[in-house]
Amino acid sequence: MATWTRALVTGASSGIGREIALQLAAAGTELVVVARDGDRLDALAAEVDVDCQVLIADLADPNELSYVEDRVRQGNDPIDLLVNNAGFGFQGPFHELDLEREAAVVDVNVVALHRLAHVAATRMAQVGHGGILNVSSMSGYLATPNSATYSATKAFVTALSEAMHGELEPLGVHVTALCPGFTRTEFQDRGSYDASGIPDFAWQDAPEVATAGLDGIATNRTIVVPGVANRIGATAIDVMPGALRRFAVGKMAR
Repeated sequence: MATWTRALVTGASSGIGREIALQLAAAGTELVVVARDGDRLDALAAEVDVDCQVLIADLADPNELSYVEDRVRQGNDPIDLLVNNAGFGFQGPFHELDLEREAAVVDVNVVALHRLAHVAATRMAQVGHGGILNVSSMSGYLATPNSATYSATKAFVTALSEAMHGELEPLGVHVTALCPGFTRTEFQDRGSYDASGIPDFAWQDAPEVATAGLDGIATNRTIVVPGVANRIGATAIDVMPGALRRFAVGKMAR
């Protein structure tokens, strides 16, 4: 099982990203934590007992993203685990949502993840060691009405991760897509998602999702779907005819 010396975690100020950072630190992994909220990152750095560098950056901003890329590329104190966790989305009919906000979803969920993964993969392939954990979503399996952009970005993340896994495994680099379902974080509030109708059994807590992701990247699993209910759902989706899947998803979305 792989161990990591230093991990860069995006979206580390809350939710799954914060839990991943805490669990890595508990295992002795040094951290570089990235988010927009400097106060929260400082609080996280004060909480852990390992060296923790804080990078305040909005990954939708090309200049600030470039700053984070440079840290991944850096040869001194190198990153051997990249956790692409930052991501968000909004709920509503595609044609009614604000275009600039939807474009920002693509910038963070796709463009930033893609660029950071490329920089990390290039360096890790050269040294023959490393890991890239891309946080996707069960939404990537479903073309979900009223969540079109978010679902599409997560489909990209899962597909990219699968392809990268096959390419980089022979070079000693692990790549895993973590595909959680409903997780108790601030995600729903930030994206104005109405999750009131989701039954309790469908929810997971961030710590258990983080553990599943870290176990998956350590053992180089291609895709990790945490939770029994989510794994059953993912299997059902795989075998369901497209028309039936679209009908079922449409009914759930309404």
